[in-house]
Amino acid sequence: MSEQVYLKNMTKLEPLSGRWYAWSHLISPVQHSMNVAFRHLPIFQSFVTNAAIHEAAAKNPKMLGGSFMELKKTDLPSVKELLQETQDKCGHLIRFAEDLVNLDRQLQGETGFSLDHVYENLKPSLAGLVEVSYDMNNHASVRVLEELAYRGGLCNQATQELSFAQIRDEERNFFLNTPRLASAARIILSMPFTDPRIDLVAKARIAPTSFDELVDALEIRPEQREQFRDYFTTDAPTRKEPEYQGDGVRVRYFGHACVLVQTDQMSVLIDPFLTWDDDHDAEHHLCFNDLPDRIDYVFLTHNHQDHFSPELLLQLRQRIGRILVPRNNPNNVADPSMRLALKALGFHNVDALDWMDTVDIPGGAITSIPFYGEHADLNIASKHGMHLRVKDRSFLFLADSDCKDRALYQRIVAKLGKVDTLFIGMECDGAPLTWLYGSYLSNPINRKDDGSRRLSGSNASRASAIAEEFGCATAYVYAMGQEPWMRFVAGLQYTPQSKQIVESDKFVQDCRDAGLVAERLLGCRTLMF
Repeated sequence: MSEQVYLKNMTKLEPLSGRWYAWSHLISPVQHSMNVAFRHLPIFQSFVTNAAIHEAAAKNPKMLGGSFMELKKTDLPSVKELLQETQDKCGHLIRFAEDLVNLDRQLQGETGFSLDHVYENLKPSLAGLVEVSYDMNNHASVRVLEELAYRGGLCNQATQELSFAQIRDEERNFFLNTPRLASAARIILSMPFTDPRIDLVAKARIAPTSFDELVDALEIRPEQREQFRDYFTTDAPTRKEPEYQGDGVRVRYFGHACVLVQTDQMSVLIDPFLTWDDDHDAEHHLCFNDLPDRIDYVFLTHNHQDHFSPELLLQLRQRIGRILVPRNNPNNVADPSMRLALKALGFHNVDALDWMDTVDIPGGAITSIPFYGEHADLNIASKHGMHLRVKDRSFLFLADSDCKDRALYQRIVAKLGKVDTLFIGMECDGAPLTWLYGSYLSNPINRKDDGSRRLSGSNASRASAIAEEFGCATAYVYAMGQEPWMRFVAGLQYTPQSKQIVESDKFVQDCRDAGLVAERLLGCRTLMF
C-alpha cells in the first residue's frame, strides 16, 4: 500500500508566470505582457549591469519593495539565463506590449477626426484584438478585447509553473522585484493553472493522499523523488475548529484583510490571504489548516496582490461554492477582468457584481457597495466593499476604502441602513501610482504628480466620517499589512511614528471617546457576535 502523506505547512506551492510569483495581473495576458516588457526586463537588465547594487539594496530594510532583486552576485549566471529564456519564450508578449503602447501614444495625437484609418495600419500583434474610440470630449483611447487575448497569440499558459519550496512566509522574496530561481531546494513543474493535478496536491494539505499517486501524476523524476518526499509528512495537520455550528455569528480574522464569517448555515471568506505556517507563537493563531472544508462564498474586494491571491485560491479551488468579484472597466488596461483571471485559474463559479447588486445567502444577504480610494485616481471599476447582513447582524467590510466624499456613504446608508460592525483599512500613506501601475503608463509621469497619487485608504478623520454615517457600535481597523506573512506582497514595515499608525491610533481613540468598541487588529482573532 502506498504511503499516505500530507503536505507540510511550510511547503509553499507558488504559481509562477515566467518564474515570477503569479499575482493576479500576471494571470491576465495583456497585463502580463506589459509587466514582462516594462517591469521584468528592466529589472533583469539592471541586475545584469550591476548585481552588487541589488545585493546591497536587499540588505537595507528601507529599500523593501523597491525595484531591486533580492538576490546575490552569485545568482548572476542564473539571472542571465532566465533573462535570455524570457526574451525567447515571451517575445510575442513583449512585442504586443510595445505595439500597444505605441498605438496609445499615436491616439493621443488624434483630435476628433474619424479613427477608421487606425485599423488599416494596426501591427499584426494588435490586429483583431483592439478597438479604438473617443470619449465624449474627443480624447481617443484603445480598448483591448480581453476575452480574445486569453486565446491565440497572447495565451500565456506556456509560461505557467508550480513551484515547491520549503520556506517561511516572512522569508519569501518580494513578489514584484524578484523571480523564483531554480535551485536544489526548489522543484518547479511546468503546469497550466487550470491543471486538475493542482487539486490533487492541494487536497494533501488537509487529507491523507497517496505519495505514489502524487509522484506519478506530477511525473516527478526518479532523481527528484527524495527531495519531493521532503515536502510531505505522515503527520496529520492540527486544525482549530474549522467548522462552526453555533447559534450566533463567528468571525475569524486571519490577518490583514482576510476575514471568515460563519454561521451554522453558511460561510463567507473575504479577501483570502493568510499564513500557511502554523508555528507562530500566538494563542489565537490561525492558518490555512483552520479554514472550513467547504466555503460557500468568497468575496474579493479588489484586484491588488494582497486581496486577490491566486496562490491561495488555487489551493481552495475544490472547496469554494461561489466567488463574488466586482466588474471591471474594459476600457482601461490597468483594470483587467477579475472574472476572466479566475476563469484562467480554473474557476467556473464566478459572479461579477455591479455596485449595489445583492446576493441572497442563507439567513441574510451580501451587497456590493462603491469603493473610493487606493487606486491613485485611475479609472478602475474593479473595486467594491461588502455589506453583509446575516442573523440580524450587519457588517461592513471596506478594505482600503478612502472617504473622499462623505455623501457617498449617506446615500448607501439611505439604501441599506446602519450597520453594527465596521472593518476599515487605514493604509493612509500608500505607495505612489507608478509602484504598481507604472508598467501600464504610455508616457512618463513627473515625480510630483506621481507622489500626489497614492494607493491610500482613509486617515482618521475620513474613517471617522464613515463610522459616523453608518452608526456602527464596533469598529475594527484591519488590512494594515503588518503581519509577518504579508511582507513579501505588502512590503510594509511601520514604526510607532508612521503616519498609518498615528492615524489609526487616533481613529481608535476617537471611536472609544464616542462610546464605540474599537481596536486595530493585528495577527489573528476569533470574534463572536
